[in-house]
Amino acid sequence: MQPTHPTVREELKRAHPGLTDADIDRYDALTSRRVTLDPSRSAAEIRTIDAERDELLRTKMPRLGQIENAFFARMRKEPCGSG
Repeated sequence: MQPTHPTVREELKRAHPGLTDADIDRYDALTSRRVTLDPSRSAAEIRTIDAERDELLRTKMPRLGQIENAFFARMRKEPCGSG
């Protein structure tokens, strides 16, 4: 799991007044932790992580998907090495 790209991070903060680097860092940490868990052994922890991630998305950065999609679309169009 890659941390949020610096450009996406800045676009997120512009689109969501009050969003902090700590909020984004927390989302990244939760996402990283989630992908390491075995669903058959860690279902309760996964539910807890998912609930916190959903809350962060809902309250702090509801446009994350839209911003990431636009960023990656731009990256696909740019020549290699210019992003």
